[in-house]
Amino acid sequence: MNDIVEQFEITFNQIHQHLKELNGYPKNDNFVELLQRSKLKHSVIRVHFDQLKQYAKLRNAIVHERISGDYFIATPHTDVVEQLKRIKRTLDQPPKALEFATRPVLFFKEHTELIHIIEAFEEHGISQFPIYNQDHSFAGLLTNDGVVRWLSQNTHNGKAELEKVNASHILTSEKNKSVEFLQSSATVFELEERFERSLDENRKLKAVILTESGNSDDIPAGIVTTWDLIKVDRREDEED
Repeated sequence: MNDIVEQFEITFNQIHQHLKELNGYPKNDNFVELLQRSKLKHSVIRVHFDQLKQYAKLRNAIVHERISGDYFIATPHTDVVEQLKRIKRTLDQPPKALEFATRPVLFFKEHTELIHIIEAFEEHGISQFPIYNQDHSFAGLLTNDGVVRWLSQNTHNGKAELEKVNASHILTSEKNKSVEFLQSSATVFELEERFERSLDENRKLKAVILTESGNSDDIPAGIVTTWDLIKVDRREDEED
């Protein structure tokens, strides 16, 4: 077999295997079908979708329309094979979730006074903070929306008494914020899967907190919101 064709086929088949793995090895393992499904969940596939779809057409021409022996109706250009190999390397070693997280994570204890938290909102330009109990267990996600909601519920004659109000009081005004925890060593694929699963389950995942162990009582190493996922697409576009 022509060496360049062989390299193309081997690399294409390795990417096909990755797509099967990303989709849980479904019965229908047609490359384009897997590509379409993966596009909805993973930024790497989304960015390279059009290229991979074209490469699938080329692969079909090579495999099914061979004229005779080593004479193919189409032969991939060297640049095509190199690009296919770059995509394959990205799938082999996908970026870490931590690369797209907000770091370091500023968090507070449940007894932290509201005034201090409001100052932190202003100083750091962050819209949400994880709150932990005295035993280091996760208490909830405190957001600027939750603060505004609490103030609207506790304002009388245009005034709200903030003295002795702490994070635990505000958490009672927070709507059910779906938060999940993931190991900081996880890949961006695992991170995206969490957000995709939440959509499938019809619940909005507000954030994924990354910790070394993946447990909720561990120190947060990074926090990822849906806004942070935009950085994944942007980086892939820049590297493409």
